[in-house]
Formats: sequence, C-alpha cells, structure tokens
Amino acid sequence: MDFYDYIITGLVLSGAIIILLSARYTQKIFRLLSDNNLQSNWKKLRVLMLIFFVGYIGVALVVVLGKTELLAILSGAIFFMGSLFVFLVVSTGLDSFTKLKQLHQNLDDTELKNEELEQFAYITSHDLKAPLRGISSLATFIKEDLQAGKTEDVYKHLDFMQGRIERLESLITGILHYSRIGNIKKESVNLHEIVIDELEEYQNNTNLNCTVKNQLPVVKGDRLQLSQVVANLISNAVKYNDKPVCELVISSIETNDKYFITFQDNGPGIDPKYHQKIFEVFQTLNDRDTYESTGIGLSIVKKIVEKHEGNVEVISDGKLGTKFVMSCPK
Repeated sequence: MDFYDYIITGLVLSGAIIILLSARYTQKIFRLLSDNNLQSNWKKLRVLMLIFFVGYIGVALVVVLGKTELLAILSGAIFFMGSLFVFLVVSTGLDSFTKLKQLHQNLDDTELKNEELEQFAYITSHDLKAPLRGISSLATFIKEDLQAGKTEDVYKHLDFMQGRIERLESLITGILHYSRIGNIKKESVNLHEIVIDELEEYQNNTNLNCTVKNQLPVVKGDRLQLSQVVANLISNAVKYNDKPVCELVISSIETNDKYFITFQDNGPGIDPKYHQKIFEVFQTLNDRDTYESTGIGLSIVKKIVEKHEGNVEVISDGKLGTKFVMSCPK
C-alpha cells in the first residue's frame, strides 16, 4: 500500500464509523415517533445505513488488498445505494413536514374551537337566562294578581309566560342545531328541488309570493344541512318583511369555479353597519317580543355554508330590500 491508499482507507473507515453512529441514533428517533408510517420509513433508513457500513468496510478491505476491479464494482453499488438513501431521506422528511403541518392545523382548529366554545357558552348562558328571568317575573305578577283578586290580568301574564316558554324552547332547539353542525357528508344535491320542497310549506301562505327565476344548480354537499340553509333564508325573508306581501326572488349565476345563489326580498333592508352582526349567534336587530326570534338562524346559515367551503354575504342599503348571496364551489 502506498501513502494515498492509507489516506483512502482512513477516510472510508471514518465514514463507516459515522454511518454506524447515525444508525445508532435512529433508535432515539423511534422512541419519539408515534406514527407507524414514519417509524417504518426510519427503519428503512437504518437498514440502508447498516448496508452502507458493510459497504464502507468492504471498500476499505479492497483498498488494503489492492483489488481495483472489486473497488469499481463496490463504488458503483455504493453510489446507487447513496441515491436510494437520499430519496428515502427526502421522502421521510416530506412525510414528517406533512404530519407537522397537520398537527399545527389541528392545534389551530382546536384553539379556534375553544375560543368559539367559550364565546358560545357565554352568550348562550346570557340568552337562556333572559326568558327564565321573564318567566320568574311573570310568575311573581300572577301570584300578586291572584292575591289581589285581579284575575283579568292573570290571563294576560299567562299569555306572556307562554311566549317566554316558547322562546326558551326555540333557543334550546336552535342551540342543538348549531352544535350539531359537524362534518359534511357530500353528495349531489339539487338546490332547485330543495327550494321547491321548502316552498310547499308556504303554499297556503298568502303573505309570500316567491319566484324562482332560473334552474338552480346541483352542488356537492350535505343535503340535510343545505336544506337548513334554504329553510332559514326563506323564513327569514318572510318573518321580517314589513310589506303586505313578501316578494321573494331566488336566482343563481355561475362562474368558472363557483355558483352564486341569491335570495332577494322586498323587506325593510338591513343597515350596512349590521351586516356582520346578523351572522353572530343570538344577535337580532329587532325586539324579540316583536318577532320571537332566537337570533340563531343566520348563524346556522353562515356556519353550514362555510363548512361547505363557501361564503354568505348580505347586500342591502338599509332602505329597501335585502339580498342574501350564498356561494358554493363547483
């Protein structure tokens, strides 16, 4: 062996030691990983490291023995294994980053849901207490009237109490509907059929004149949830209309990637400063004794539409009429 052979042998053996140490460190990585796929990838890398170690020792022996023919073959094999090793490293790294991204997304979603839950619990407790306080006060009034012999006022208080009880029941039902909006089960949903089915509920209602201008699209989504959206938007237009007849026009247009479905009424309109507020849970713009509203309907609409990767917005100058525009991806 000449001087250069000693240098080559020393470098190769040093590389073998580094490879052996790297294979040993993978054991620590195994203990940190809970994902089976990532563990499997790292096990493959460890096997390749051990093969590299054997190859390095083989190259060192070939250099010592002076077998140049074997050296060329071993060098080619090591280059091939090196490229395979790099591929597995990149693949494992990609999987690791994907898992990490999913973890961060889950953490962000959990944090958002916790904030939403905290806000929801606060508002819910406040709005549930309101009708309960009203019922308690009315019960006191009834007791006082009975003691005073004012039976004519008792019936009036009982009517108010019945209204508070119905509002409380509506609130509880609305809360259940809102909380149950979870993952969607996608299927082909014909929005035109859903609208026609919903309008049958109003066929004896002379206060509604609804026109469906064109054929509404078939979209991908959860039929039950999209039916809730349609039902809430139609009932919202009827309930808050201040005209003798509610004129409601439902239409749709499409772009390259979306459908836009519009519910346009001739009601009093909504002031632009309230366009965001109306979609918040339990928020109403009118006295609840006037409409017995829970303030959950539009919140349900917004949550369902966003679950379907769409958006809903209100267009109104606050003077005459309102448009609710719902977008759905194709």
